[in-house]
Amino acid sequence: MRTKVNEGREKVATKVTERAKSLVPAQRGGETDSCMVCGRTMRQTATVRGEGRVCSPTCARKWAEGTD
Repeated sequence: MRTKVNEGREKVATKVTERAKSLVPAQRGGETDSCMVCGRTMRQTATVRGEGRVCSPTCARKWAEGTD
């Protein structure tokens, strides 16, 4: 019974750690991506990097309205 409780605690702790790490913007040697509308620092992703990123649907709408 105690091992099952400990396994549950470890699982929760691991998930909390993963979530916390995903919320903190990653630093890549001084190079950071930022939202092109508000300038907010973006999280590092493996697939999308560079110019043309927005942080939220609100910023995407502002960008789309401003380019018409």
